[in-house]
Order: sequence, then C-alpha cells, then structure tokens
Amino acid sequence: MHEKHGLRRGLRACREAIDPLSRAASARSVARHGAQLLRRARHVGAYWPVGAELDPRPLARALMRARHTLYLPVVSRRPGRPLFFRPWRPPFAPGPLRIPEPRWGRRACVRRLDAVLVPIVGFDARGWRLGQGGGHYDRTFGCVSRKARGRPLLIGIAYECQRLVSTPREGHDVRLHAVLTERRLYRARPLLT
Repeated sequence: MHEKHGLRRGLRACREAIDPLSRAASARSVARHGAQLLRRARHVGAYWPVGAELDPRPLARALMRARHTLYLPVVSRRPGRPLFFRPWRPPFAPGPLRIPEPRWGRRACVRRLDAVLVPIVGFDARGWRLGQGGGHYDRTFGCVSRKARGRPLLIGIAYECQRLVSTPREGHDVRLHAVLTERRLYRARPLLT
C-alpha cells in the first residue's frame, strides 16, 4: 500500500512538471493516433481530465466529428459497479468526486461500449495500471472483462513519463488492452476493434 502511495505521488509530480504547451501537444498527438486506433469503435467511453491528467477531449472531439457516440462516467452509489456511463452531452455538473458528469441521458450498459479511455497515474508495457486508488475502474470492469471476450477495449491514456518497468498489482486489478501515450501505443492484449 505504501509503495503505491509513493509511486502515485512521484508520478503525479512528473506529469505536473510538464508545461502547458507540451501538455496540449501531447493531447493532440494522442488525438491523431487514437482516432485511427478507434476508427471502428462506435461507442466510446472517455473521461473528464482532472489536474494534470493527459486531456482526452481533443480525441473525444475527433471521434464525435467522425460520428462516434461518446460517453462519460458517472459515479454510482450502486455497490460493486461504481461507474456507469451517460452520453457526453451538456449540461454537466460536478459529481461526488467533483468531476464534471452529464446530468441527463440514458445510462449505457458498459457491455455496449466498444472501447473505454481510462485515466492513468502509472502503467507498465504489459497493460497493468496504477489508478487514483479508489478502484472505480477495476470494480466496474472486473466482471465485464472476464465475460465479454475483450469488450469493451480498455485503452489507457497517459504521458510517457508515467511508464513504469513494473506496476504493483492486486488480485482485483483489471489489465488494460493497450496504453496510448504522446509517443507510442503499448499493446498489452489483442485489440479487436
């Protein structure tokens, strides 16, 4: 537990040290490569960036222009499945974690999503992710990933400086299919897009 806490602190400091112009350039690079990677994924879950997280909104806008349907996570009070997704449409309101969430819209079953862009604090090339520590994504996608034959694809979004040689993990952690950084794509599992 202490190891993860120390890693999170160091990795957050690393991404916070990236200047705003470089952050914007990284987001544009991820948008170019991500739009190609997700060209056949019609229903895509994304996230609203917090702090210095790599901003997926340029990629989300590119996908929307290509007529993909985008969704944002909403923190649920339902035990065992802490996230559900609603269409990416205003109005947005801060949720329990003070992250903007769509106020209205029909819930999308996570199995309906073709891909989900996942925020990352740290990752390794094998697809293991170090998240914020709340377990929201692991608990939401843990049972789905075992049943749905690789759907949805879980694509982590991060800066290259967030890459680790090995990520500490626990039995409940869910492995990503790939991680997309400003420099490259790390394929960890087959991508069936």
